[in-house]
Amino acid sequence: MGIFVKISTVFWRFHFYPAVIAAVCLTLLFPFFFGIENASFIQSAEIYERFFPLISVLLFLPLYLPDSNEEATALIRTKRFSYVKILVLRLIQILCSLFLMTCGCLLIFDKSNAVVEFNHFLLSGMADALFMGGLYAIGFAFTAQPVIGLILPLGYYVACLFTGDKYLKIFYLFSLIKNDMASKYVLLTSGILLILFSILLMERRK
Repeated sequence: MGIFVKISTVFWRFHFYPAVIAAVCLTLLFPFFFGIENASFIQSAEIYERFFPLISVLLFLPLYLPDSNEEATALIRTKRFSYVKILVLRLIQILCSLFLMTCGCLLIFDKSNAVVEFNHFLLSGMADALFMGGLYAIGFAFTAQPVIGLILPLGYYVACLFTGDKYLKIFYLFSLIKNDMASKYVLLTSGILLILFSILLMERRK
């Protein structure tokens, strides 16, 4: 148990907490910048979907960053502790932080008298974040470059903005406004699969 705590603590102290602080600050600020006071369901969904997925991607940036140099890779090879287990411990911290941040964001909406359906908004936030994070993770796993990894989720986000659901269909990001939960389940499942596949790729690289 001690090694689990140590690995998690090191990841938090040296890599993860700056991303959490940045994401939390942006989550606290964006609802007020874009006026959610007494917002209708459609207004709440539009604001929430446009900005929360981008903010949540920040939490996934540190997933593989500690291992992006050769020294870290060499160190991992000398340890008996499985690299996959290390990644799983990091992912658990990311998912816990994402869940708490999503709930906190929805609480801000609720306290502002904005209309939200908590379960649908929670599913939407987690699904969007996991899919965007999965795109980043798979991009990083193939290239080992965080900037290139970011191109995938940002490109997908821009495609959703400019093409709508005409081409993306069930992979369209902004479907909460139509209360379309089927698309959210597709994004949630796809995001989980992308992250798992990226972990397998990273494990093979090590």
